[in-house]
Amino acid sequence: MYIKNIIFILACIIGGCVGQSQTQPNETKQKDTKKIVTQNTKGWLVNYEEVYEQSIKENKPIMANFTGSDWCGWCIKLKKAVFNTEIFQNWAADNVILFELDFPRRTPQDPDIKAQNRNLQQTFGQLVRGYPTVLIFDIERTFDNDNVKQTDGIKLLGKLSYMGDPTSFINVANTHIKNRVK
Repeated sequence: MYIKNIIFILACIIGGCVGQSQTQPNETKQKDTKKIVTQNTKGWLVNYEEVYEQSIKENKPIMANFTGSDWCGWCIKLKKAVFNTEIFQNWAADNVILFELDFPRRTPQDPDIKAQNRNLQQTFGQLVRGYPTVLIFDIERTFDNDNVKQTDGIKLLGKLSYMGDPTSFINVANTHIKNRVK
């Protein structure tokens, strides 16, 4: 496991020299007169509350992609080989809510989203030790007697890493999702 982590880190360092930003905001919504990016060009939501609401509304688990879109070579490869394919996009539309947690180095990012992602990185710290990391989970939110949010529990369904083709990726994701009890 230790050697595998070292190899992954070296691959990210070497692969990080290549690449460009893959995320361009195309949909925004207003929040206190500030524009908050809520979705990138391929349907990946970037706002935690919106992801939670969609997950509840559609009764689907969340697929979160922890990525470095403008510097991580393996992240860029995963996006091209899997996420940008029609087979994956069709599968995702029917099975999960897509959530991108991006940690770019050169691409400007909304300060609220940047802070949100930093906080969520700490929340998932034991599971996310490198990029890309893809998690499938449900959010189990509790409320007090006045219907005010108290806590969010994360029910992890599975963890995925780089796979070079969409079919293999989808098969592993389906294995994690099939045991979901909601």
